[in-house]
Amino acid sequence: MVERGHRPSAGPPAPGADDVTWSGDETAAVTRLRDLRTDWLAALDRLDDRDLDATAAFPWPSDPGYTVAHMIGWVNAELMKNAAEIGQLRLLRAQRS
Repeated sequence: MVERGHRPSAGPPAPGADDVTWSGDETAAVTRLRDLRTDWLAALDRLDDRDLDATAAFPWPSDPGYTVAHMIGWVNAELMKNAAEIGQLRLLRAQRS
């Protein structure tokens, strides 16, 4: 398990609060999320078996037991959790309106 605050791999620092932009209203946010999904699927389509079998450098620091395919599974699970959280917040907001 990775400790909170521990960066398991070298890479660029996390963006600052001023570096993160919001899409705006709900329609723009949904459009942006759909565009990101399309970009993600296109990135996955470019990978071949050799790419998927390569050792993943994140979130495990070059552990040869984990491949890029494992990392993609982990990323997809994180994205699903984020989408579920957004959906839950939308439901709560709609209920309060």
